[in-house]
Amino acid sequence: MSLFNSEKIQNAQKAQLEMLQQISSRVFESVEQLTQLQLKSLRAASGEQFESLQSMLTITDPKDLASLQTALPQPAAQAERLMEFNREVYELISKTQADIAKLAESQVDATSQQTQELIETLSKNAPAGAEPAVAMFKTALETVGSTYDSVQKAAKQASEMAEEGIAAAASAAGKATATATAATESPKAAAKK
Repeated sequence: MSLFNSEKIQNAQKAQLEMLQQISSRVFESVEQLTQLQLKSLRAASGEQFESLQSMLTITDPKDLASLQTALPQPAAQAERLMEFNREVYELISKTQADIAKLAESQVDATSQQTQELIETLSKNAPAGAEPAVAMFKTALETVGSTYDSVQKAAKQASEMAEEGIAAAASAAGKATATATAATESPKAAAKK
């Protein structure tokens, strides 16, 4: 009787290949989405620049120049668009990372189950006197499994803390941008009166 079931090994290899294909597919989808996001942002920015240049070419007197300066995109608005772009990139990367982590986690679970089945088969077919070695092997496997679980939980907590930190920083930057915009617009409104 063989300790290794070739059908199970072949199925495990197929499952690993399928997982690799899913990860690869998800990475390509993310790269495609990131490229589209970058093109959309570039198109919007270049459109604004061309509009500004066209407006500058129509200026005939100094009064038109002053009114054009107030109509041009303000740094606060540009900072806000950049912040939105960065948020979208972060969301895309986070989602991709979470999808890949789920795929990897399911594969780890399947591999762990297969390893446990192998140990059970080994323990049933072990020669007399090998029980201590099998017990040690089982204990080592349980220790590795619990360590993996602990590391995985710690990684999830770290990821959640990082997301909360980024969200807080984005919120603070948004408030600062709004405050700066209000501060630059207040003198303009007072000057017009």
